[in-house]
Amino acid sequence: MSFDGLHDFCSLVERDLDVGVEMLHFVQTEVPNATEIDPWQLEAVMSTEATVAMRVCRQAGKSCVLATRAVRRLKKGHTVICLAPAERQTREISRKVALYLRATDLLVQRATQTEIETSNGGRFIAVPASGATIRGYSAHEIQIDEAAYLPGANAGEDVIVSVLPMLRDDVDNSQVVFASTPAGKNNYFAQLFTEHKENIHRIIVKGTSIPRLSKRVARLKEQLSNTRFRQEVEVEMLSDGHSYFDLSIIENATSMEGAICPQI
Repeated sequence: MSFDGLHDFCSLVERDLDVGVEMLHFVQTEVPNATEIDPWQLEAVMSTEATVAMRVCRQAGKSCVLATRAVRRLKKGHTVICLAPAERQTREISRKVALYLRATDLLVQRATQTEIETSNGGRFIAVPASGATIRGYSAHEIQIDEAAYLPGANAGEDVIVSVLPMLRDDVDNSQVVFASTPAGKNNYFAQLFTEHKENIHRIIVKGTSIPRLSKRVARLKEQLSNTRFRQEVEVEMLSDGHSYFDLSIIENATSMEGAICPQI
């Protein structure tokens, strides 16, 4: 074996053994000068909980996490279904998965803008979040991107309810992964953080906590209203997605029952 061949072989083994090295290798296909991944990204990729919920600011790299998780599943011959509110978003995540696959030794047998099949039987399927278009699949992992913005009745809960039965129950490591910026408290995604539920790995990532986003955060601080900055950058779940104060605080402050009035 030539030195170059030995180097490539050793690099491949290293990526197989180290999840962080593998993900960085994937990210470098898009950003060649990238030198590290964020700790929260590695945490999200490596999570083995039945449900993973990521409340993440925009441009933090959550799509990189979803694509890396998908490729790792495909290497095992698994099926991954990814939902997003719009078709444009499904095409974008499919593009990223296809790009990351080129950085592996896995062969792609068939690929469209929204579906990828690998030679070992793995499938990646990205579809818009509509109950009519997503029924009939079976998956080892279900990814729901921008989960707080799902369309339909009950703030997208109907879509999620129609999807969850597709998760395979004949394997031990099937998972559902939610990823989104917040959009108020009145949706299923918000309930993952506000209600006490077990077996959920919750990850919260503020833009102000990521050094590489400091310039972007400073610019948004100047351009956005305080409310929007709190929601989009600090990933706060404001009561309806727009209010500055939580509605419960306003209600308590204006409630006659809660008021303390002197007796005359």
